[in-house]
Amino acid sequence: MNHCCSVPRCSSWIKRDPQLTFHIFPEQGKHQVSPVNKFGQNEHIDRRKAWILKLSIGKLVSKFMKVYSLHFAEEDYFYRSKDSKKRKILKKTAVPSNS
Repeated sequence: MNHCCSVPRCSSWIKRDPQLTFHIFPEQGKHQVSPVNKFGQNEHIDRRKAWILKLSIGKLVSKFMKVYSLHFAEEDYFYRSKDSKKRKILKKTAVPSNS
């Protein structure tokens, strides 16, 4: 596997760091989120749009573009099993926190 991250200025590759997981961009219109905008207020917008804005993508997003786990906070995940931290799943409300 030799995927690279789609976030501008991110040089992460799966081949270099096998601990990274990757996430495809959410479908447009499927989920709404309420991230805090630059004025400190919650803004109700489409989750895909929130990802694009937060990461400053600056181009059309294709179905092949991926965002790596290092752009998300630990609280953006839940674990399939309480006993195991091996398989973490990105929450439906997650928006990248690190660009």
